[in-house]
Amino acid sequence: MLPINSLVMYKGRPAIVVAADLDRISIRTIDAEEKRVRPKDVAMAHTGPISRFPENRAPDEVMEALELLQTEHPEGIPLISWKDFAELAWSDPKPEHIVIAWHELSNNPAVETLDEGIRIRSEEEQHKIRDKQQKKKEAAEAKAAFLVAFRAAWKKKDSSPIEGNSTFQPFLDELSRYARGLADDSPIARELGIKLAPQAVHEALLSSGYWNLAVNPWPERNGCIMSEPEAPLALEERKELAIDRLDLRALPSYAIDNAWSKDPDDAISVEGENVWIHVADPASIVGPFSRLDAEAMERGSTLYLPEKIVPMLPDALVQKMGLGLSAESKALSFRITLRGDGKIADISILPSMVAVQRLTYEQADAMLEDNPVLQKLSKIASVRAELRRRQNAVDIDFPEVAVHVVDGLPTFLPVPQTRSARIVQELMILAGEAAARWAFEKGIPFPFATQDPPVSENLAGCGAGPSSSLAENFTRRRSMRAALVSSTCSAHAGLGLSFYSQVTSPLRRYQDLLAHYQIHAVLAAANKLDRNNAPSEPDLLISADTMNERLFRYSDQAAKNRQAERDSRAHWTLVYLSMNPDWRGEGIVLDASAETGQIFIPQFGYEFQTRIPRGIHVDSRVSLALRRVSVPDLFASFDILPQGT
Repeated sequence: MLPINSLVMYKGRPAIVVAADLDRISIRTIDAEEKRVRPKDVAMAHTGPISRFPENRAPDEVMEALELLQTEHPEGIPLISWKDFAELAWSDPKPEHIVIAWHELSNNPAVETLDEGIRIRSEEEQHKIRDKQQKKKEAAEAKAAFLVAFRAAWKKKDSSPIEGNSTFQPFLDELSRYARGLADDSPIARELGIKLAPQAVHEALLSSGYWNLAVNPWPERNGCIMSEPEAPLALEERKELAIDRLDLRALPSYAIDNAWSKDPDDAISVEGENVWIHVADPASIVGPFSRLDAEAMERGSTLYLPEKIVPMLPDALVQKMGLGLSAESKALSFRITLRGDGKIADISILPSMVAVQRLTYEQADAMLEDNPVLQKLSKIASVRAELRRRQNAVDIDFPEVAVHVVDGLPTFLPVPQTRSARIVQELMILAGEAAARWAFEKGIPFPFATQDPPVSENLAGCGAGPSSSLAENFTRRRSMRAALVSSTCSAHAGLGLSFYSQVTSPLRRYQDLLAHYQIHAVLAAANKLDRNNAPSEPDLLISADTMNERLFRYSDQAAKNRQAERDSRAHWTLVYLSMNPDWRGEGIVLDASAETGQIFIPQFGYEFQTRIPRGIHVDSRVSLALRRVSVPDLFASFDILPQGT
């Protein structure tokens, strides 16, 4: 049993034993706390007696004893008891001497204080500790200086106080990472008194001048991958597919897209009663369990931002496989025979070699009057559109505006409503139906796209055909349910189809690439059958469980990408408005049924909610004046001006 009024060490600090029983002792710590502890939890320092702790003072004896030990043992001492050290400093030590020694040594870098005594560090250890303490001191000084400088820059809206000081960079990087959504916390923001929200830190970075309006944080906030994928050293066809390509180079084929498109992955042609839809064939190179596949799955889709495009697949692969980027292109071609009413009569999917002519929508429209191929495809597209309307398809025609940014300056280009765009859209839907029917008949796991009927068939205008009313198109869009992708085949109500999958964009959408993996697996099995004259299982097929897992991950990332694209278009619209605070323009009323309605600005393709004055009806054109804009909050408000203003 420990003596009453003896000196012990408890968790590295002195304490006095004030009471004891069979299994516990009561101690009073140097911090004046009373505790009941087990005897094994303390270490005896001196039998005492001691009733109170002495005042903190630093006699010469402590440092003289320490210097003597360091001189004799430059390599350090693993342990010297408190009592032995006190005897070296004072020939007849009392417990108070041990407390005094503890006070003097507890913050000395040469010493590590323990319950049983002290460990004297080697000279090398001491140097490292002093160096660490110095760096800690410098970091604290740098942080204090940064807080002063940033507050000054923030207040003055002038970046000069924070420019040219490299010690400030870690703090600026921390703020930037938090504002971009790449970190969950920012201690420096809290110390600056900034509300811990990405938008608030974004605002502070703008106000300080460290960021300018061109910084777009939304893709990273939404969890998008912003780096470009790396291409492998070799881009060769998968040997296990043993592809035998059909030569279709003599067939006139057209890849029709926007003028700014850099990744053409579909083309159209016609031959007799057969419609041909050629699709880029990256799955002939990218395997379903390869590094390129894993990276494409993580990205989900190509990210189309106003300021840049971040591809799903490496640019070298896109350049090699894009249709019409070379004199001849490898493709996966869908040969579809239609009945007179537009229904599918026969489907074949064949690897091919095609010669594709690239056209813009405007160029294709100009050729429609004289080009027999485009004329026939136009008639087929019209028949198909009418068929889908009879099957209760929903037509939504909403203006699109492309936003492009060069050197931080946004421009807004209306996407023209062309005949050729409608032809291409209809034939891509045809390819999607054909692929889904083909896969369903084969009984293979496939990425089927489905959509439940709208919340109201009347509001959605099911089967009614196109509407010239922008407000009606807005209502139709709002009444639609979300489309889903899974290995379960079901109807796609919005398109008016019993079978549908997306297969025509494998260079930029992972769902389509998955479909191509499965198609190639079936074709490879058929090749083995032809060569061996014996049944062959499509052993390259992805299982249903794997398919659903991949589709879940794809859908999650694709949704993030779509949100990032929407947020980025809004961001650059608000950047433009910030640069033009006196902006006035025209809006179209989409919804005036509630106190807060919806207005569309055709110049930007931008929608916003606001109070609609009485007497203004949907589809009315109203004059607008910018009232307030906040780029960090992705918010703008407008005044509706009186008529004639």
